Amino acid sequence: MSDESIFLRALRKENLPIPPIWYMRQAGRYMPEYRAVRKNFKNFLDMCKNPEVCCELALQPIKAFKLDAAILFSDILTIPDAFGLGVKFVENEGPVFQNPIEKVDDIKNLMPFDPENLTYVYEAVTNIKNALPSNIPLIGFCGSPWTLAAYSIEGRSSKDFKKTINFIKENTDESHLFLSKLTDACFLYLRKQVQAGADVIQIFDSWANILDTEDLKSFSFNYIKLLINALKNDSITSSIPIILFARDPKCSPGALIETSADCLSLYWSMNDFDIQFARNKTALQGNLNPKILLESKDVIKTETHKLLEKFEDFPGYVFNLGHGLTPDICPEKVKYLTELVREY
Repeated sequence: MSDESIFLRALRKENLPIPPIWYMRQAGRYMPEYRAVRKNFKNFLDMCKNPEVCCELALQPIKAFKLDAAILFSDILTIPDAFGLGVKFVENEGPVFQNPIEKVDDIKNLMPFDPENLTYVYEAVTNIKNALPSNIPLIGFCGSPWTLAAYSIEGRSSKDFKKTINFIKENTDESHLFLSKLTDACFLYLRKQVQAGADVIQIFDSWANILDTEDLKSFSFNYIKLLINALKNDSITSSIPIILFARDPKCSPGALIETSADCLSLYWSMNDFDIQFARNKTALQGNLNPKILLESKDVIKTETHKLLEKFEDFPGYVFNLGHGLTPDICPEKVKYLTELVREY
């Protein structure tokens, strides 16, 4: 990877005149090119299992917006699927598990995780990496152990994950066993992605928001720490920058920094995050509300400039959204936003 990458420089906490730009869910349904490919697949996960198609989709936003980083096109639920939990994506419902974790024996009898079951992901990583310009890094990723556990126990997406919360309260020891198994799987999975060509790793703790402060530490952040520590102490992955995205967590900035992530990706509502406390401790990424892109260009400009002014002197800032791009956003607005940041 060329040292000319401003994205990698920002992750090393350099203060740059123009921040690097990429967007969560930058390859997605808001792009007509994406929709043209998606209609050829009945099931979303089937599309994720096609390395050539994943490469094409990952490159679409790079070509359209000249972004500073590409991200692997895949899904965080590949690991539960490889554990035999039978993940299917149902139209208008999202992910549905055919074999969710319903009792403690399901955890004890879980088939061993074999990272070789996910070779289609590593092939996609290699294909994307080989197709990218040398100065554009590739981000690999996984879901956090907690987020993967929440989906696996609930059996689908949910607003409150009541079934999951009840399960971990009633079966605490077994829940920690499951989280340990998922942490080991995430490590092996990310290691393989790096071997295949990933330059950066992002961990998505998409359901951090459903835990209170104490449980967030116990059931999520402790396992993220273990995962990051394992990556930092492995010869294959030790030099790879790690970004942590935790969705609206009920914790202090210090608790996030203590995970040892190289960069914290801030959720769009985390406007009170103490960036001065984080200064020289971690890089920061984010955190424009994606809904701003549904507004007029004047509103987009005002809000973007406000954010850029806030992070202007911060050493190690990556411009991004505070969550993923949504299907109702116009690609022209994404192009406009990208130009605004570069011209600031």
